[in-house]
Amino acid sequence: MKLTLSIVGSGEATLLFAGDAMMHQAQIDAAARMAQGRGYDYADCFTPIESLIKDADYAVVNLETPLGNGNFTGYPCFNAPVSYASALKDAGFDLFLTANNHTLDRRDKGLRFTIEALDSLGIPHIGTYVDQEARQKMLPMIVGINGFKVAFLNYTYGTNGITAQSDVVID
Repeated sequence: MKLTLSIVGSGEATLLFAGDAMMHQAQIDAAARMAQGRGYDYADCFTPIESLIKDADYAVVNLETPLGNGNFTGYPCFNAPVSYASALKDAGFDLFLTANNHTLDRRDKGLRFTIEALDSLGIPHIGTYVDQEARQKMLPMIVGINGFKVAFLNYTYGTNGITAQSDVVID
């Protein structure tokens, strides 16, 4: 979805919202073939839409999969390589939403790994947090975009019956 904010005499800002960025097994297998034994290559996956993403002043994507460092799987319990998040970032996404029904597909450990991976890549994200203190530091998330102040929220209706077993926070 593309949204343009404008105020007469004050300019405009174009926001792009995309989802659900997830990896089914066939996509994981194809990325492994593309990498030719050197991990998982998603470099060309977003080439056809990269200009659309980068043309937006701010692009948001719903990361509908935990990230992991092995045992990658598609439906029903997703787990994608970190290189997938890197490819989304390289395509131009500015913010990742992480609270969704697949957030706990790899339980608390997967949620924590995802947060650490996004942080290590320098990718802003909201929706899941390692604890309440981390959540309080992140919210409210207000971003200045071409002179507009835009607040972002991310919530999920549930986690497919999987419950958190530690102090992680899922909005």
